[in-house]
Amino acid sequence: MEKQQLIEIGHRLRKRRQELGLTREKMSELADIGSGYYGQLEVGTSQMSIDTLIKLSHSMHLPMEYIIFGDGVEAGDPSAVIDLLNRCTPRELSLAEEVLKLFLMKER
Repeated sequence: MEKQQLIEIGHRLRKRRQELGLTREKMSELADIGSGYYGQLEVGTSQMSIDTLIKLSHSMHLPMEYIIFGDGVEAGDPSAVIDLLNRCTPRELSLAEEVLKLFLMKER
């Protein structure tokens, strides 16, 4: 894989982590990978294995093709949110509902 591709993947990982409001340490913990290694992925100095890609896809609730190619998620398309909710455990779904309620109350 070319250096530029690794950098672009890293940008997408960083952007998503920041959207989720997580530190690098917390994101690496959720993905069950080392925080130093995760940092290397974000800056584009390391390649990831398929296992790591799957872990990041699951923990970030992102399609693997988006992480690798930047495709598969379109802004304003509710199907991405629905897909995320479909992946949630009952506990996560309950928490997501509470967060969404708080967010919508803030917007009023």
